[in-house]
Amino acid sequence: MQGLYWNNNGSVKQKPQEPYSQLQIPSHVPSYVRLNGSRFKAVSEALKTEKPFDEKFAKCLVASGKAIFQSNLAPTLVFVASDEVNALFAYTAPFNLRVEKINSVLASTASSAFTLNALRHFNKSLIVAFDSRIAMTTRERPWEYLAWRQRDAWRNHNNAYAYWQLRRLGHKPSEATKRLKGLKTKDLHELLFRHGINLAKTPIWQRRGILIYREPFQKRVKTQTTTRWRIKESWKLPLFSTEEGQALIQQVVEWAKPENRGTDIA
Repeated sequence: MQGLYWNNNGSVKQKPQEPYSQLQIPSHVPSYVRLNGSRFKAVSEALKTEKPFDEKFAKCLVASGKAIFQSNLAPTLVFVASDEVNALFAYTAPFNLRVEKINSVLASTASSAFTLNALRHFNKSLIVAFDSRIAMTTRERPWEYLAWRQRDAWRNHNNAYAYWQLRRLGHKPSEATKRLKGLKTKDLHELLFRHGINLAKTPIWQRRGILIYREPFQKRVKTQTTTRWRIKESWKLPLFSTEEGQALIQQVVEWAKPENRGTDIA
């Protein structure tokens, strides 16, 4: 009898249902899994990170992205920006496309990797969590989602620099937030330029994010050359809205095709 189970005393009870357990993403549609850091303002304060950006903190996020590759979840690429990790599954997704499993396992993988690396880089033990959501994209234009997240990272970058400059000038958090409300990008540039900060000259990874993917390389093994694969981090990205950025994503997606993928990772 489906939906029923028996207690040890022989009585019958309704079996608890899991109505969303078989919900799947479409098999023919590439999808991004976006992992957002939960309460990362408090995490940043606990780690005493540099403001407005901390390279060690970024390395923890990158480690979370690399962990998705290292856990054999087979993403096409991972894009890290601000406090989020975006994993593209262009050809297939793990766990038979099941939404509950994808969201829960990827979020826990990112969380555990970040926690371990926070201990490594900051010598601080703390509990970190990511939430997870799925966004669909197109096979022809997978860079459009990345360009959107990159634009959001640029806005966050500008606001963060302006906010912390005001804080350094003695403004309280509420005062700094109030002063920035409604300011456009041009206004933020002018505000910071008056204090010697050129937003166009900050480190590229702060402005455009970091891309993680698998790339092939040739390795000499005894008397022959073989193709191996390694996980690469790119901290100097082009804009994904440009031809250069789109060509990079197309190449990475091509490398990730099932017929091109190798299993050996250096």
